[in-house]
Amino acid sequence: MKKLLFVLSLCVACTLVYAQDSNSELLKKLVEKNILTQSEADSIRGNASAKSVLGNGTTEKIRQAFNTPYMRFGGYGLFMYRYSDVANVKHDFEPRVIFLSMRGELTKNLKYFILAEFVNPMPYEFWGEWTPAKEFNIRLGQMKTPLSLENQISLTDIEGVFNTRSISALIGMGDDVQRQQNNKNNTGRDAGVMAYGNLLKTQTHDLLEYKVGLFQGTGINTTENNNSKDFAANLMLQPIKNFRIGGGVYLGEAKYIKPGETEKNDHVRNRWIASSDYRSERVYARAEWIRGNDGGISKEGLHGMGLYYFVPKKFNAFAKVDYLNQNRDTSKEVIDYTLGLNYYFYGACRFQVNYTYSDYSKSWGEKNSNVVLGQMQIVF
Repeated sequence: MKKLLFVLSLCVACTLVYAQDSNSELLKKLVEKNILTQSEADSIRGNASAKSVLGNGTTEKIRQAFNTPYMRFGGYGLFMYRYSDVANVKHDFEPRVIFLSMRGELTKNLKYFILAEFVNPMPYEFWGEWTPAKEFNIRLGQMKTPLSLENQISLTDIEGVFNTRSISALIGMGDDVQRQQNNKNNTGRDAGVMAYGNLLKTQTHDLLEYKVGLFQGTGINTTENNNSKDFAANLMLQPIKNFRIGGGVYLGEAKYIKPGETEKNDHVRNRWIASSDYRSERVYARAEWIRGNDGGISKEGLHGMGLYYFVPKKFNAFAKVDYLNQNRDTSKEVIDYTLGLNYYFYGACRFQVNYTYSDYSKSWGEKNSNVVLGQMQIVF
């Protein structure tokens, strides 16, 4: 019986010692009860300490191997719930995206970034950049186009579950005519080359930020389909710290079958945008106006958003109004009114709740709708 107690106590002691420093007290008690000798307790304590050091060392080596200046891994996943009072299936859960990223610095001024998605597997970004100075940098590859402040914001940082509808329709996302070239949500990304930088430094901030580039205009993972390149440029002024105002232009073409045509042809795809935002510890506000020309069809978008942190970096609420006119000649309009909450439970991990009421014009041909979105975001 004593041997059995000895074996059981030894197993328990080894497990607990490995997990907690306070288990030295347990070994002391076992010696006092004559279940273990002092030499046996010392041996257990020594073995547990060695295992702990070995385990911590191995874990640290693995962590360092996957996170060096040359190669750093990260990613995020979004799991979404959706309710719509006009959909055939009113309630739906789905894993929306799972992104994995890798970035690194090959030299002090030579960097790269890779972003791939695994729910619907494909690469979204792959670029390298040369960064000799903050005033002038060059990026080459598949990346976000420089137009629109919202387009530059990651899904992990944007206030709502989805991008604003007018941005989605006019800045190369799911509702843009660009999708008709490759049947993809191009997420505001394209292949090309871009120069960017910050100029006119003051004591507190840079007065000027610029981005200018040439892009294929075909969207992500899609080869060129004509002999022209699209031009994009954006210029932002920061007259006072944390307040930016400016605008940009996109001049290009898209190849698709326009209503009334039977074959794919190149059509003008131009954008003009005015943008402004303000950010402080508790407040973030953004407004953008966009005018578009898609093959002679005049389009317009305008949105304004205000967000307030009740608890900095933990809990915020926002309100947003978005107007989109898909055809100014026929007044094909919709206005989205959105309210939302974000609760950050660990770092950049958060729970989101959005409510959107959409008011459609008669020419749009849709019923007014009420949509509730919930989302869990895990960032690693």
